[in-house]
Amino acid sequence: MKGFCYRCGYEGELIEGLCKECYAQVYPLFHVPEEIKIEVCHMCGSYKRRTWQDPKGEDLYSILDEIAYYATKDNLKKAHKNIEIEIIPKEPGQLPGGKRTKVEIPVRVIGRGKLPGEDRERTMEKDVKVRLQMVQCPRCSRYMSNYYEATLQIRAMNRPLTEEEREELDRFVRKEVEKRLKKDRMAFISKFIPKKEGLDYQIGSMGGARNIASSIKSKYGGKIKETAKLVGVDKNSGKNLYRITIVVRIPEYKVGDIVEYRDKTYKVVSIKEDKLYLEDIADRREKIPVQWSTAEKETRLLKRGEECPTATVISVSPETVIAMDDSNYEVYEYNNVFEDIKEGDTLRIYKRDNVSYVVGVDKKMKREG
Repeated sequence: MKGFCYRCGYEGELIEGLCKECYAQVYPLFHVPEEIKIEVCHMCGSYKRRTWQDPKGEDLYSILDEIAYYATKDNLKKAHKNIEIEIIPKEPGQLPGGKRTKVEIPVRVIGRGKLPGEDRERTMEKDVKVRLQMVQCPRCSRYMSNYYEATLQIRAMNRPLTEEEREELDRFVRKEVEKRLKKDRMAFISKFIPKKEGLDYQIGSMGGARNIASSIKSKYGGKIKETAKLVGVDKNSGKNLYRITIVVRIPEYKVGDIVEYRDKTYKVVSIKEDKLYLEDIADRREKIPVQWSTAEKETRLLKRGEECPTATVISVSPETVIAMDDSNYEVYEYNNVFEDIKEGDTLRIYKRDNVSYVVGVDKKMKREG
Protein backbone atom coordinates (compact mmCIF):
# COMPACT_ATOMS: atom_id res chain seq x y z
CA MET A 1 0.00 0.00 0.00
CA LYS A 2 1.28 3.41 -0.97
CA GLY A 3 0.82 6.63 0.95
CA PHE A 4 2.51 9.04 3.34
CA CYS A 5 4.37 7.74 6.43
CA TYR A 6 2.58 9.24 9.40
CA ARG A 7 5.91 9.37 11.30
CA CYS A 8 8.32 11.01 8.84
CA GLY A 9 6.16 11.99 5.85
CA TYR A 10 7.87 9.72 3.34
CA GLU A 11 5.74 8.93 0.29
CA GLY A 12 5.84 5.41 -1.07
CA GLU A 13 5.16 1.82 -0.02
CA LEU A 14 3.99 1.60 3.58
CA ILE A 15 3.65 -1.13 6.21
CA GLU A 16 0.89 -0.38 8.68
CA GLY A 17 1.16 3.32 7.80
CA LEU A 18 4.94 3.46 8.19
CA CYS A 19 7.83 3.51 5.76
CA LYS A 20 10.34 0.68 6.02
CA GLU A 21 12.84 2.75 8.03
CA CYS A 22 10.26 3.95 10.54
CA TYR A 23 8.68 0.50 10.74
CA ALA A 24 12.06 -0.99 11.63
CA GLN A 25 12.50 1.62 14.40
CA VAL A 26 8.98 1.20 15.81
CA TYR A 27 8.97 -2.60 15.46
CA PRO A 28 12.46 -3.98 16.23
CA LEU A 29 13.29 -7.63 15.60
CA PHE A 30 13.92 -8.24 19.29
CA HIS A 31 13.74 -6.57 22.69
CA VAL A 32 16.51 -6.79 25.28
CA PRO A 33 17.45 -4.48 28.19
CA GLU A 34 20.61 -2.45 27.80
CA GLU A 35 21.80 -3.66 31.20
CA ILE A 36 21.19 -7.16 32.53
CA LYS A 37 22.00 -8.33 36.05
CA ILE A 38 22.70 -11.94 36.97
CA GLU A 39 23.64 -13.46 40.33
CA VAL A 40 26.90 -15.44 40.38
CA CYS A 41 28.31 -17.32 43.37
CA HIS A 42 31.77 -15.98 44.22
CA MET A 43 32.69 -19.33 45.82
CA CYS A 44 31.71 -22.04 43.31
CA GLY A 45 31.05 -20.04 40.13
CA SER A 46 27.43 -21.20 39.74
CA TYR A 47 24.91 -18.71 38.35
CA LYS A 48 21.19 -18.22 38.75
CA ARG A 49 18.73 -18.63 35.92
CA ARG A 50 15.40 -20.04 37.04
CA THR A 51 17.45 -22.22 39.35
CA TRP A 52 21.13 -22.20 40.22
CA GLN A 53 23.30 -23.74 37.50
CA ASP A 54 26.81 -25.13 37.61
CA PRO A 55 28.84 -23.79 34.65
CA LYS A 56 29.74 -26.25 31.91
CA GLY A 57 32.88 -24.37 30.89
CA GLU A 58 36.30 -25.41 32.17
CA ASP A 59 38.30 -22.15 32.09
CA LEU A 60 37.40 -18.69 33.39
CA TYR A 61 36.73 -17.05 30.03
CA SER A 62 34.49 -19.85 28.76
CA ILE A 63 32.52 -19.70 32.04
CA LEU A 64 32.09 -15.91 31.74
CA ASP A 65 30.97 -16.32 28.10
CA GLU A 66 28.46 -18.94 29.21
CA ILE A 67 27.06 -16.72 31.99
CA ALA A 68 26.78 -13.70 29.68
CA TYR A 69 25.16 -15.77 26.93
CA TYR A 70 22.42 -17.24 29.11
CA ALA A 71 21.81 -13.98 30.98
CA THR A 72 21.19 -12.29 27.62
CA LYS A 73 19.15 -15.15 26.20
CA ASP A 74 16.85 -15.28 29.25
CA ASN A 75 16.12 -11.54 28.98
CA LEU A 76 15.65 -11.40 25.22
CA LYS A 77 12.28 -11.52 23.45
CA LYS A 78 11.98 -12.05 19.71
CA ALA A 79 9.30 -10.11 17.83
CA HIS A 80 8.59 -13.22 15.73
CA LYS A 81 9.52 -16.86 16.06
CA ASN A 82 11.32 -16.85 12.69
CA ILE A 83 13.88 -14.24 13.76
CA GLU A 84 17.42 -15.66 14.04
CA ILE A 85 19.42 -14.39 17.01
CA GLU A 86 23.19 -14.42 17.52
CA ILE A 87 24.60 -13.59 20.96
CA ILE A 88 28.31 -12.71 21.06
CA PRO A 89 29.87 -12.13 24.51
CA LYS A 90 33.08 -10.08 24.54
CA GLU A 91 36.01 -9.93 26.94
CA PRO A 92 35.06 -8.36 30.30
CA GLY A 93 36.74 -5.20 31.50
CA GLN A 94 37.50 -6.75 34.89
CA LEU A 95 37.72 -10.37 36.04
CA PRO A 96 35.97 -11.72 39.16
CA GLY A 97 38.12 -11.52 42.27
CA GLY A 98 35.76 -11.86 45.22
CA LYS A 99 32.35 -10.97 46.54
CA ARG A 100 32.73 -7.20 46.04
CA THR A 101 34.14 -7.33 42.52
CA LYS A 102 32.11 -5.43 39.91
CA VAL A 103 32.23 -7.33 36.63
CA GLU A 104 30.57 -6.18 33.41
CA ILE A 105 30.59 -8.28 30.26
CA PRO A 106 29.78 -6.48 26.97
CA VAL A 107 27.58 -8.49 24.64
CA ARG A 108 26.67 -7.88 20.99
CA VAL A 109 23.21 -9.14 19.97
CA ILE A 110 22.47 -9.57 16.27
CA GLY A 111 19.02 -10.34 14.90
CA ARG A 112 18.23 -11.30 11.30
CA GLY A 113 14.86 -11.85 9.63
CA LYS A 114 11.67 -10.08 8.71
CA LEU A 115 8.36 -9.39 10.39
CA PRO A 116 4.95 -10.12 8.84
CA GLY A 117 4.30 -7.56 6.08
CA GLU A 118 7.97 -6.96 5.28
CA ASP A 119 9.19 -8.07 1.86
CA ARG A 120 12.88 -8.40 2.67
CA GLU A 121 15.04 -9.49 5.57
CA ARG A 122 16.82 -6.94 7.74
CA THR A 123 19.53 -7.04 10.37
CA MET A 124 19.38 -5.45 13.81
CA GLU A 125 22.32 -5.09 16.19
CA LYS A 126 22.39 -3.98 19.81
CA ASP A 127 25.08 -3.78 22.48
CA VAL A 128 24.15 -4.71 26.04
CA LYS A 129 26.03 -5.07 29.31
CA VAL A 130 25.73 -8.09 31.56
CA ARG A 131 26.58 -7.17 35.13
CA LEU A 132 27.61 -9.96 37.49
CA GLN A 133 26.28 -9.62 41.03
CA MET A 134 28.65 -11.63 43.20
CA VAL A 135 26.73 -13.42 45.96
CA GLN A 136 26.85 -16.71 47.85
CA CYS A 137 24.57 -19.39 46.43
CA PRO A 138 22.29 -21.42 48.76
CA ARG A 139 24.44 -24.52 48.35
CA CYS A 140 27.66 -22.81 49.41
CA SER A 141 25.87 -21.03 52.23
CA ARG A 142 24.62 -24.35 53.57
CA TYR A 143 27.95 -26.04 52.96
CA MET A 144 29.77 -23.36 54.97
CA SER A 145 27.30 -23.82 57.84
CA ASN A 146 27.84 -27.65 57.85
CA TYR A 147 24.25 -28.23 56.71
CA TYR A 148 23.19 -31.83 56.13
CA GLU A 149 20.00 -33.81 55.66
CA ALA A 150 21.34 -37.34 55.95
CA THR A 151 24.07 -39.35 57.64
CA LEU A 152 25.49 -42.20 55.58
CA GLN A 153 27.11 -44.93 57.67
CA ILE A 154 29.17 -47.71 56.09
CA ARG A 155 29.74 -50.83 58.13
CA ALA A 156 30.60 -54.50 57.62
CA MET A 157 28.46 -57.36 58.92
CA ASN A 158 29.73 -58.80 62.22
CA ARG A 159 33.17 -57.17 61.99
CA PRO A 160 34.90 -53.79 61.61
CA LEU A 161 36.04 -52.60 58.21
CA THR A 162 39.62 -53.45 57.27
CA GLU A 163 42.05 -50.65 56.47
CA GLU A 164 42.00 -51.64 52.78
CA GLU A 165 38.19 -51.57 52.74
CA ARG A 166 38.11 -48.16 54.42
CA GLU A 167 40.41 -46.67 51.79
CA GLU A 168 38.58 -48.31 48.88
CA LEU A 169 35.11 -47.37 50.14
CA ASP A 170 36.15 -43.78 50.83
CA ARG A 171 37.45 -43.43 47.25
CA PHE A 172 34.24 -44.99 45.93
CA VAL A 173 31.97 -42.68 47.98
CA ARG A 174 33.82 -39.54 46.90
CA LYS A 175 33.70 -40.60 43.25
CA GLU A 176 29.93 -41.21 43.56
CA VAL A 177 29.49 -37.80 45.22
CA GLU A 178 31.34 -36.17 42.33
CA LYS A 179 29.01 -37.85 39.82
CA ARG A 180 25.90 -37.09 41.86
CA LEU A 181 26.74 -33.37 42.16
CA LYS A 182 26.12 -33.00 38.42
CA LYS A 183 22.45 -33.83 39.04
CA ASP A 184 21.99 -32.77 42.66
CA ARG A 185 23.93 -29.67 43.75
CA MET A 186 23.16 -30.38 47.40
CA ALA A 187 24.71 -33.86 47.41
CA PHE A 188 27.95 -32.60 48.94
CA ILE A 189 29.82 -34.11 51.89
CA SER A 190 29.30 -31.70 54.76
CA LYS A 191 31.43 -33.69 57.20
CA PHE A 192 33.47 -36.89 57.14
CA ILE A 193 33.67 -38.83 60.41
CA PRO A 194 35.95 -41.89 60.38
CA LYS A 195 35.07 -44.26 63.22
CA LYS A 196 36.59 -47.39 64.66
CA GLU A 197 33.78 -49.58 63.32
CA GLY A 198 33.35 -47.87 59.95
CA LEU A 199 32.88 -44.61 58.01
CA ASP A 200 30.29 -41.85 58.53
CA TYR A 201 29.44 -39.10 56.04
CA GLN A 202 27.05 -36.19 56.57
CA ILE A 203 25.43 -35.51 53.17
CA GLY A 204 23.68 -32.31 52.10
CA SER A 205 20.65 -34.03 50.52
CA MET A 206 18.57 -37.09 51.36
CA GLY A 207 18.34 -38.09 47.70
CA GLY A 208 22.10 -37.90 47.30
CA ALA A 209 22.70 -40.08 50.37
CA ARG A 210 20.15 -42.68 49.20
CA ASN A 211 21.70 -42.77 45.73
CA ILE A 212 25.23 -43.27 47.09
CA ALA A 213 24.04 -45.99 49.49
CA SER A 214 22.36 -47.80 46.61
CA SER A 215 25.57 -47.59 44.55
CA ILE A 216 27.59 -49.10 47.41
CA LYS A 217 25.14 -51.99 47.72
CA SER A 218 25.15 -52.59 43.96
CA LYS A 219 28.95 -52.85 43.89
CA TYR A 220 29.72 -54.61 47.16
CA GLY A 221 26.46 -56.35 48.11
CA GLY A 222 25.00 -56.27 51.60
CA LYS A 223 21.91 -54.51 52.90
CA ILE A 224 20.59 -51.02 53.67
CA LYS A 225 18.61 -49.77 56.65
CA GLU A 226 17.15 -46.28 56.95
CA THR A 227 15.79 -44.41 59.99
CA ALA A 228 14.45 -40.85 60.34
CA LYS A 229 14.50 -38.31 63.16
CA LEU A 230 12.26 -35.24 63.51
CA VAL A 231 14.46 -32.12 63.84
CA GLY A 232 11.98 -29.24 63.47
CA VAL A 233 9.24 -27.58 61.44
CA ASP A 234 9.60 -25.54 58.25
CA LYS A 235 8.58 -21.93 59.00
CA ASN A 236 7.16 -21.32 55.53
CA SER A 237 5.26 -24.55 54.82
CA GLY A 238 4.62 -25.81 58.36
CA LYS A 239 5.85 -29.27 57.35
CA ASN A 240 7.93 -31.45 59.65
CA LEU A 241 11.65 -31.51 58.93
CA TYR A 242 13.56 -34.78 59.24
CA ARG A 243 17.14 -35.99 59.14
CA ILE A 244 17.73 -39.54 58.05
CA THR A 245 20.43 -42.06 58.88
CA ILE A 246 21.26 -44.66 56.24
CA VAL A 247 23.34 -47.66 57.28
CA VAL A 248 24.95 -49.76 54.54
CA ARG A 249 26.33 -53.05 55.80
CA ILE A 250 28.69 -54.68 53.32
CA PRO A 251 29.20 -58.47 53.51
CA GLU A 252 31.33 -60.06 56.16
CA TYR A 253 32.73 -62.36 53.48
CA LYS A 254 34.68 -62.13 50.24
CA VAL A 255 34.69 -64.48 47.25
CA GLY A 256 36.79 -67.53 48.15
CA ASP A 257 36.04 -67.46 51.90
CA ILE A 258 34.93 -70.68 53.61
CA VAL A 259 31.72 -70.44 55.65
CA GLU A 260 29.39 -72.67 57.58
CA TYR A 261 25.68 -72.57 56.77
CA ARG A 262 23.17 -74.89 58.41
CA ASP A 263 25.85 -77.39 59.50
CA LYS A 264 27.45 -77.66 56.06
CA THR A 265 30.66 -76.12 54.71
CA TYR A 266 30.55 -73.87 51.67
CA LYS A 267 32.82 -71.64 49.65
CA VAL A 268 31.65 -68.14 48.72
CA VAL A 269 31.59 -68.09 44.92
CA SER A 270 29.68 -64.88 44.20
CA ILE A 271 28.45 -61.76 45.98
CA LYS A 272 25.51 -59.91 44.48
CA GLU A 273 23.47 -56.91 45.51
CA ASP A 274 20.82 -58.91 47.35
CA LYS A 275 22.27 -62.43 47.74
CA LEU A 276 25.31 -64.48 48.70
CA TYR A 277 26.02 -67.50 46.47
CA LEU A 278 27.61 -70.55 48.09
CA GLU A 279 29.16 -73.75 46.72
CA ASP A 280 29.34 -76.98 48.74
CA ILE A 281 33.05 -77.83 49.09
CA ALA A 282 32.23 -81.57 49.09
CA ASP A 283 29.91 -81.40 46.08
CA ARG A 284 30.82 -78.57 43.73
CA ARG A 285 27.61 -79.08 41.76
CA GLU A 286 25.55 -77.80 44.70
CA LYS A 287 25.30 -74.01 44.56
CA ILE A 288 22.75 -72.12 46.65
CA PRO A 289 21.71 -68.47 46.99
CA VAL A 290 21.27 -67.00 50.47
CA GLN A 291 19.53 -63.67 51.19
CA TRP A 292 21.66 -61.20 53.13
CA SER A 293 19.19 -61.04 56.00
CA THR A 294 19.56 -64.82 56.36
CA ALA A 295 23.32 -64.87 55.75
CA GLU A 296 23.97 -62.37 58.52
CA LYS A 297 22.20 -64.57 61.07
CA GLU A 298 22.81 -68.15 59.90
CA THR A 299 26.31 -68.20 58.38
CA ARG A 300 29.66 -68.27 60.14
CA LEU A 301 33.15 -67.58 58.79
CA LEU A 302 35.44 -70.61 59.02
CA LYS A 303 38.45 -69.49 57.00
CA ARG A 304 39.48 -66.58 54.85
CA GLY A 305 40.18 -67.72 51.30
CA GLU A 306 43.69 -66.23 51.28
CA GLU A 307 44.46 -67.97 54.60
CA CYS A 308 43.72 -71.48 53.31
CA PRO A 309 46.87 -73.67 53.13
CA THR A 310 48.29 -74.39 49.69
CA ALA A 311 49.53 -77.45 47.81
CA THR A 312 51.52 -77.55 44.57
CA VAL A 313 50.35 -79.77 41.70
CA ILE A 314 53.05 -82.33 40.91
CA SER A 315 51.16 -84.65 38.57
CA VAL A 316 48.07 -84.45 36.38
CA SER A 317 46.19 -87.26 34.60
CA PRO A 318 42.73 -87.30 33.02
CA GLU A 319 41.32 -88.92 36.18
CA THR A 320 43.43 -87.55 39.05
CA VAL A 321 45.46 -84.61 40.30
CA ILE A 322 48.31 -85.19 42.74
CA ALA A 323 49.53 -82.27 44.87
CA MET A 324 52.06 -81.82 47.67
CA ASP A 325 51.22 -79.74 50.77
CA ASP A 326 53.52 -76.68 50.82
CA SER A 327 53.80 -76.71 54.63
CA ASN A 328 54.19 -80.38 55.66
CA TYR A 329 54.98 -81.94 52.24
CA GLU A 330 52.15 -84.47 52.51
CA VAL A 331 50.86 -85.73 49.18
CA TYR A 332 47.16 -85.64 48.31
CA GLU A 333 45.22 -87.17 45.45
CA TYR A 334 42.05 -85.56 44.07
CA ASN A 335 39.60 -86.38 41.32
CA ASN A 336 40.43 -84.27 38.27
CA VAL A 337 37.38 -82.02 37.94
CA PHE A 338 39.44 -78.96 37.08
CA GLU A 339 39.70 -77.06 33.81
CA ASP A 340 43.13 -76.75 32.19
CA ILE A 341 45.09 -77.56 35.35
CA LYS A 342 48.84 -78.13 34.94
CA GLU A 343 51.84 -79.14 36.98
CA GLY A 344 53.11 -76.23 39.06
CA ASP A 345 49.63 -74.77 39.66
CA THR A 346 48.72 -74.10 43.29
CA LEU A 347 45.67 -75.58 45.00
CA ARG A 348 44.04 -73.92 48.01
CA ILE A 349 43.03 -76.53 50.56
CA TYR A 350 40.48 -76.64 53.36
CA LYS A 351 40.53 -79.56 55.79
CA ARG A 352 37.42 -80.76 57.58
CA ASP A 353 37.13 -83.94 59.67
CA ASN A 354 40.60 -85.05 58.46
CA VAL A 355 39.44 -84.76 54.84
CA SER A 356 41.19 -82.33 52.48
CA TYR A 357 39.08 -80.37 49.97
CA VAL A 358 40.24 -78.18 47.10
CA VAL A 359 38.57 -74.78 47.42
CA GLY A 360 40.58 -72.84 44.84
CA VAL A 361 43.20 -72.99 42.10
CA ASP A 362 45.95 -70.41 41.48
CA LYS A 363 47.40 -70.76 38.00
CA LYS A 364 51.18 -70.82 37.62
CA MET A 365 52.53 -67.58 36.20
CA LYS A 366 54.06 -67.95 32.75
CA ARG A 367 57.71 -67.10 32.51
CA GLU A 368 58.71 -64.59 29.85
CA GLY A 369 61.49 -65.26 27.43
